Amino acid sequence: MTAKQTRCVAMVGTSLQAPGGMTAVVRLYRDMGLFDTWRVRYLASYERPGKLTQLRVMAGAVLAFAWMLLRGQVALLHVHSASRGSFWRKSVFCLMARCFRVPYIFHLHSGEFPVFYDRECGPAAQRWVRRTLHGARAVVALTSLWRDELERIAPGAHIVVLGNPVQVAATLPPAPPLRRHLLFLGRLRDKKGVYDLVRAIPAVLAVHPDARFTLAGDGDLDGTARLARELGVADAVVLPGWVDGAAKDALMDGADGLLLPSYFEGLPICILEAMAQGLPVISTTVGGIPEVLDDGRCGVLLAPGDVDGIGQAVLALLQDDDDGATRRARWRALGHARARQCYSTDAVLAALSALYDAVLAPPADAAPATPAAPAARSTPHGR
Repeated sequence: MTAKQTRCVAMVGTSLQAPGGMTAVVRLYRDMGLFDTWRVRYLASYERPGKLTQLRVMAGAVLAFAWMLLRGQVALLHVHSASRGSFWRKSVFCLMARCFRVPYIFHLHSGEFPVFYDRECGPAAQRWVRRTLHGARAVVALTSLWRDELERIAPGAHIVVLGNPVQVAATLPPAPPLRRHLLFLGRLRDKKGVYDLVRAIPAVLAVHPDARFTLAGDGDLDGTARLARELGVADAVVLPGWVDGAAKDALMDGADGLLLPSYFEGLPICILEAMAQGLPVISTTVGGIPEVLDDGRCGVLLAPGDVDGIGQAVLALLQDDDDGATRRARWRALGHARARQCYSTDAVLAALSALYDAVLAPPADAAPATPAAPAARSTPHGR
């Protein structure tokens, strides 16, 4: 094996032990074999809040990456970024890669990136954002809508669309009995619409007093519980905190639908997981959600902040007659089929590997770095 063949893909993102959709995606990449196949070395640039912790983790990642660059060990940098602090941290690694002429992929996961760029960055910061995106061999957008937004922000940047992966069973599981149990997965905060969800619960309980809502996530648990008490619905609300792995699967298996009435999103992994399991979805017309739900054919789409709409959608989902059963069956079947066709791990990982191939191809033979069907490879990723 030559020195060139021993070079790795350096991947930078949040600690894989941290909660969140971005780390869930990267963990799935790892579990499906991408790290082994492409010799990925993962560097965590962030673990948890706290200035000293953030400084320690970031400094360690920068020093490790600098050492790898100095030793010529990096064939490709792949950064996973959200907005604000996440972007600024990742832009440091992108600058280092440019200095060493190492190609990089900038993988954007945040639905708030246009807000960050338009409203929170001054002229100098906007220039740095554009420079970072233009310097990438590929900027990965999760949906075509975010591709359009990024083309507006950084005209001329090479932007490709690559959805998040999800494990999808070959066949749709049998329909469970109606349990009147609704599930929310995500950070409990205003931007996720969790307070709108709680405000919609009284209308549901007026028709189905036995309905239960599990709001699983970190964030403002105290504020959410306080609002539920003020509205007199505390007995119908369960707040287990952040759940993952088998605990999350058990909650999804026992639910009738997933609620995510967000104000900002990229491509929520919890929606993909719900569709993969045949769980109907009620969400909002933000970010990549309309594209995932096929403009409402695979679930319910509402405007952000539509409290009445959330209540009515839940009541329609829980309707205990032939119309309700037909509606649930249609959403389950269409959602599962779309997840399997567009977001299965096989499809997404094949596209990501093709993107790596295109970026690492010798300059004379390289085509534009666009995901394509996998082909025989001779590029140096040490397989």
